[in-house]
Amino acid sequence: MDPMPTENTFDHRRSWDGEHVGYIHVTEDGRFVPFDLLHRMRTGPGDLDAAETLLDDLGLQMFTEDWWLDVDGGQRLPVLIQEVHRDRITVAPTAEGAIAKAVDMTAATVLLLPTDRLHQAGR
Repeated sequence: MDPMPTENTFDHRRSWDGEHVGYIHVTEDGRFVPFDLLHRMRTGPGDLDAAETLLDDLGLQMFTEDWWLDVDGGQRLPVLIQEVHRDRITVAPTAEGAIAKAVDMTAATVLLLPTDRLHQAGR
């Protein structure tokens, strides 16, 4: 996983509501690369309008998607995203697909970004 560059990268906020929905990196040749809130590159370098539109369309949909967290022993635990900050994300176990006695539903896990322990369901 290539990390999101820190230099020449700025927050992108939707124009209509000011919601922070990702980051845009300016390449050395003046093109723009969109990154989502989890620091994942969403497409290759292009023009600014395309990068902004892509992030605007993605919005905060990640909060409504199913996620899996890699845990010890190579297992995956279903989780929900609780909070996203520039440098970290907080996730918590969900009851779906979990054995109640095996999961502490009050536990939250903080992961530094970028992370390779968090996966969208079905990917």
